[in-house]
Amino acid sequence: MSKPAMLSAPPVGPDNKARAQKLAAKKRLALLTLLFACGCFVGLTVYDPDHQSWWVGLFVAMAEAAMIGGLADWFAIVALFRHPLGLKIPHTAIIPRSKDKIARNLADFICDHFLGKDHVLEKIREFDPADRLAKYCANPQTSAQMADLVVKFAPRLMYLLDSAELQEFVRTTTREKLREADVGKLSARFITILTQDGRHHEMVDSLLNDIADFTNSDETRNMLADKIAGELWSVLRWVNLDKAVADNITEKVAVGLRELIQDLADNKDHELRLKFENKIPVFIDRLQTDPVLRARLDQFRDRMLDNQELSDYIAHIWRKTLNWLRSDLANPQSEIRRAIIGASQNIGTKLDADPDMKNWLNLWVLETVDPYIGEYREKIRHFIKERVQAWSADELTAQLELAMGSDLQSIRLNGTLVGALIGGVLFATMQFIGWLTVQF
Repeated sequence: MSKPAMLSAPPVGPDNKARAQKLAAKKRLALLTLLFACGCFVGLTVYDPDHQSWWVGLFVAMAEAAMIGGLADWFAIVALFRHPLGLKIPHTAIIPRSKDKIARNLADFICDHFLGKDHVLEKIREFDPADRLAKYCANPQTSAQMADLVVKFAPRLMYLLDSAELQEFVRTTTREKLREADVGKLSARFITILTQDGRHHEMVDSLLNDIADFTNSDETRNMLADKIAGELWSVLRWVNLDKAVADNITEKVAVGLRELIQDLADNKDHELRLKFENKIPVFIDRLQTDPVLRARLDQFRDRMLDNQELSDYIAHIWRKTLNWLRSDLANPQSEIRRAIIGASQNIGTKLDADPDMKNWLNLWVLETVDPYIGEYREKIRHFIKERVQAWSADELTAQLELAMGSDLQSIRLNGTLVGALIGGVLFATMQFIGWLTVQF
């Protein structure tokens, strides 16, 4: 495994400066307290070397214990970050020596206790994303903020979409990909999906009913009658039949056509529909195997792609759409903004009133997140290890000392004061025991 690149320590910002100042102040206070204890010990010992006065003995004992406590805590705290006085005493400079171990333990602690699958899923359940989304969308203030955000950034998107460079790139890329497309197989796949499980019957029924309704209108009926009658009369007049006969035949033909179309729409087992159904699998097979038909489809595809008028028309529609979007977004009474607000509130209100939908959405979120928790937890674990290991020992020590040093110096100060208190208690206890010995 390659060694991670060295990363620089975080920049010294206002927070780090404030921590450094606080750490320095705590160090000075702890040092002054220790020096005060040393001064008391030396001064009182010089004043009364034999400690004949009880109060001298008390304060000397307190000062002695305070020095021991303060020095012991100083040694312990310094030993965490470096070698005390530069002496390489065993079990000192613990953090620099254990940098890689700290990285592993820190990564394991965070990932195992905060990013475990059960913890993450439980937090998502508590968060209730569906309910949050419903209330966020239904809230008039937040829906307006959402619309304002769209209106704010949309012009930049419009500028991007209207750039000649992007349009040429999209046009070129699209043409290249479409020329590679197998139109025959795509068409066969589309028709297969469309006709699977009889899905196309409803569409065919609707189409036939529309045709039947169209042919049943007076305007269409008259048009068909005129057309058929004209064709029939051009033939029947040669056999000396009256035009009224042609008109009568025409009406019957038109009625028969309408009845045939309506019958096809109402009867799925009609002979013509069954023939059509039987031709579908054959046509799907031809789309995939017939080289002539496939070549014709490819030629049609290429003609459409090379048709400059079609390309210009699409570009014209695109420019008109973008211009309308720009005009609307610049309008204080933007229709798009109103539509976004209305859609957001409508979705939020309906979602909030539908507990089944909210449960489904929450379940979808849980099922979507679940497979990725383990994957990304390990990536986070690796990132933490790599980040800590990439720091030099001095950088890591400096950062940890800034983070914890102030509290540790408080421990050192407390060690001096608690040592003095314990020293006084022990001195009083010894004096009391001595008094009891004299008395009894």
